[in-house]
Amino acid sequence: MTDKTPSLERRLDRLELGQAKMLASLSAIESRIEILHQEFQRTATTVSRFSLAQESARLHSQRLESFVGEVRGQLTKVEAALGKEP
Repeated sequence: MTDKTPSLERRLDRLELGQAKMLASLSAIESRIEILHQEFQRTATTVSRFSLAQESARLHSQRLESFVGEVRGQLTKVEAALGKEP
């Protein structure tokens, strides 16, 4: 039985070493997942801000088009009025 004890101890040592390596690997993976999660949140925030900026630009463009249309209508009226004068 004494012959088996060192062999069992070596096996236990190898198992403990393997568990320690697996724990270190798992910790590294957990850290990477957390980093990826943070990157995902930053990217989602950036996309959301970009979407809001795009919507704002679209609304601004519509307002400018409306303003240009009004100015064009007023210029047409002025041209018509100038054309009627002798």
